[in-house]
Amino acid sequence: MSAAVAFWSSLLLQEPAKSSSHWSEFLLGEVRLGLLLNDFDEEIRGNSCVPVFELGAAELPGTIERAKGLGATVVLDGLANPSMSSIVMATPSGQEFELCNCR
Repeated sequence: MSAAVAFWSSLLLQEPAKSSSHWSEFLLGEVRLGLLLNDFDEEIRGNSCVPVFELGAAELPGTIERAKGLGATVVLDGLANPSMSSIVMATPSGQEFELCNCR
C-alpha cells in the first residue's frame, strides 16, 4: 500500500484523506479514489475502473512526465489522435489511468 500511496500522492500532488495498511482514499473534488490492498487472498469481483483525469493543455505534458518519473508506463498514446486527445498509463503496480486534454 505504501508504494501505491506514494505514487498517487506524488502524481496528484496531495496526501490521501484516509490511509491504512489495506485501504487509502484520495478526495478529488466530489470523487473519491480508493486503493485496496488485497493481500489476504480474497477473490474480489466487480468492474475494472480506469480513472480519467481531465487536464488543461498546459498541465498535461508536465503531468505525463511526472507520472513517467514515478515509474508509470504508457499503455496507449492517443495524444496525436484528435478524437482521443489522451494517454493511458499504468502505475508500477499495474493500475491503469488516463490523462486527457478533454476540456
